Amino acid sequence: MPVKLSDLAIGKAAILDGFAISQLHKKMLSMGVSPGQSISVVRRLPLKGNLYVKINGRALAFRHEEATQILVRV
Repeated sequence: MPVKLSDLAIGKAAILDGFAISQLHKKMLSMGVSPGQSISVVRRLPLKGNLYVKINGRALAFRHEEATQILVRV
């Protein structure tokens, strides 16, 4: 069952399932991020701040609004 990346606990590993909006999908594909890759939350800033994640060993940061549009499978 897919959950939002913004709801994933720190340190928990998941599989990237998809994106809720097509603009974000295009942006992620241009960065080499696609469904099926492993993802984990490394750090979360307070008050709905940025999420720092690792995707296949690469470090990326997402705004909270973006993280709510990224779906993962636990």
